[in-house]
Amino acid sequence: MKNIFTIFFLSILIFCIIYFNNISNLFAQKLNTELSLCYKSDQARYECFVKQMEGRLERAKVNETMRRSILEAKEELRFELMNLEKKQREKERKEMMKKVEISRSRNISNKGKKYSINFGYVIEATP
Repeated sequence: MKNIFTIFFLSILIFCIIYFNNISNLFAQKLNTELSLCYKSDQARYECFVKQMEGRLERAKVNETMRRSILEAKEELRFELMNLEKKQREKERKEMMKKVEISRSRNISNKGKKYSINFGYVIEATP
């Protein structure tokens, strides 16, 4: 008898836990009357769907224009950065060429005579 009573009590307890868990899930979803009206009929469900989709195309267009403007700004910055790097390399190259010209004009061979560098070869002045 005691064994049957515990089984009966546990089954009722499990049933109550499941029942109250489902109710608490409904409260967690925050169901309101407006949402419950959407599930009364197919027509009501369709009207709720249309209401949710209202303005979605305009938002998509705004997002697309924003995305394109961001991409254009990034491309412009990339182009400016490439030009800046190119100008910097050109400036460094000109400075290097000036230094090379200055060193060519001052260079003296081991025989005490001036020489110039052509394509990496030292051309000695002949007597």
